[in-house]
Amino acid sequence: MKAIPRIVMGLVALATGLLLVFDVALRLFPGEADIARETRGRIVQALAIQVAAQLQAQDLRALERTLQGVQARDPEVQSIGLRRADGVLLAHAGEHLQRWRPERAGTLDALKVDIGSDRGRWGALEVTFRPLHARGAAWLLSGPVPVMLLFGLFGSVLFYLYLRRMLQHLDPASAVPERVRTAFDTLSEGVVVLDAKGRVLLANRSFVALAPPGVDGAPIGTPLADVRWLVRGPADDGLTVPPWETALRTRQTQRGAAYRVVTDGRVTASLSVNCSPLLDERDVVRGCIVTLVDLTELERSHEQLLDALTDLAASKQELEIKAHELEVMATHDALSGCLNRRALFERAEALMAEAQAQQRPLACVMADMDHFKSINDRLGHAAGDDAIRLFAALLRENVRALDLVGRYGGEEFCLVLPGVDARQAAAVAERIREQVADSGGVGPDSARMRLSASFGVASLAAGAASLAELLEQADQAMYAAKQGGRNRVVVHGAADRAAAAPAAEPTGAEEVMA
Repeated sequence: MKAIPRIVMGLVALATGLLLVFDVALRLFPGEADIARETRGRIVQALAIQVAAQLQAQDLRALERTLQGVQARDPEVQSIGLRRADGVLLAHAGEHLQRWRPERAGTLDALKVDIGSDRGRWGALEVTFRPLHARGAAWLLSGPVPVMLLFGLFGSVLFYLYLRRMLQHLDPASAVPERVRTAFDTLSEGVVVLDAKGRVLLANRSFVALAPPGVDGAPIGTPLADVRWLVRGPADDGLTVPPWETALRTRQTQRGAAYRVVTDGRVTASLSVNCSPLLDERDVVRGCIVTLVDLTELERSHEQLLDALTDLAASKQELEIKAHELEVMATHDALSGCLNRRALFERAEALMAEAQAQQRPLACVMADMDHFKSINDRLGHAAGDDAIRLFAALLRENVRALDLVGRYGGEEFCLVLPGVDARQAAAVAERIREQVADSGGVGPDSARMRLSASFGVASLAAGAASLAELLEQADQAMYAAKQGGRNRVVVHGAADRAAAAPAAEPTGAEEVMA
């Protein structure tokens, strides 16, 4: 028998024995006899009180019928007798003369309760019960026996799972070949042996020496990915899967992964990590051997070269800033600060393709300022530019960083909202509509003009197969909002109802129609 089953059997036996000792000393688990003694005692006491009450009526026939009724209703009661102090049996139920034995009175199967009167002891009520041993093996299912059985069963399973997990850290031979363990500490490079789940089984002295002072350098049983002082190098920052996990999964050797040792936020060593899977005789991956080559001295020898390249790096950064500024100028509208039409289409196409591939919602909102020509005609183009800037700012303030806000043309803007359905997009549009209406307008106080806007909403759920079709649906909904009285939100699919409604006071976002 293996070590784990032997330990489990010993632990279960020891724990079960302790439970039995405590049960004997403290009566933790009441048995059937204890329960029966208490129950039968209560039955006899209650019956004695009832008999005493009926004796006052001096109706022996009624009393005998009562005794017979109790004996008939309770299968545990075999016989009942009411005996005077002089030994005369006045009433009985069942075969009381044959079953009652005075020498057994007071046992679990024969109970007697004295009945008194004003003159002293009047007599006694005698009751015989069915013997407990007559139930055969039923006593096995009472008292501590089932508790011990359940404890032994579940305790064995839990102890086995726990010991199997804990003892695996003490038995690295299952994952590490003998030749590797023999030469383990003779290697100058840091070497770690992992199991098939990436947990540390063994680590040599060189690896332990890399750890910061006061830190356990060989955390046996801990995933190597959780060793906090071993940090991925900047060259590999974009890689989220450690190389040893790749080696375990692909069964291919991984070389040259950049890692660093970080102590109190300071890099103390630079490492090159190589990982090779370990296979058993059946060509099954049992673990991985990880070697860490210290490149700290080599990197220090390049410090002068890095200093010489500092100016070049600064120039490169400046070029990147300029390039970013140029990109912003090329992709954003100068007046509104929103995406221009070309950049909007490019980025919206990518978002829509991603939403269709992942079957996620995506909504489009077309927004147009109401009576914009009147602003230009009455207040001039400068006021019109102020209105556009104000409108664009409100649009940007009410969307997320991942949403797109673009100037579609003139005073018309477009919002692309990934991960948002038509109802949610309508709520965003309604919030913007209210803020535009409450903005205070543009122009001097003497001729100030209030602003309002109309919004059309469409989503992929309506069946648009392309970005152009989605924009067309949103545009149609926006024109329905214009025709329905302006300063409102209409969702594609509700456009017909909005167009047919009379041009009354604006009502906010229309309900989404099927």
